Amino acid sequence: MMDSNFHSEPVRLNDLLDELIAVHGAMRVLRALAMRLVTRRARHYPLDHVSDHLRRDVGLPPGHPPPSFRDPRL
Repeated sequence: MMDSNFHSEPVRLNDLLDELIAVHGAMRVLRALAMRLVTRRARHYPLDHVSDHLRRDVGLPPGHPPPSFRDPRL
């Protein structure tokens, strides 16, 4: 069985922040945190009103069943 937890002990937040600051610098870490607080999260829009052409382009099944075909000769 494979274990995805590579740390034998829990990582403390202070240690993680110290490592980030050591690698990237205090100003870059502070700027990234500030930008994360300021920017809005992307909205997840409902796909109910998306056309079937767009749904097919992104790999989704059609939202409505196709119209039934009636042979005019019958």
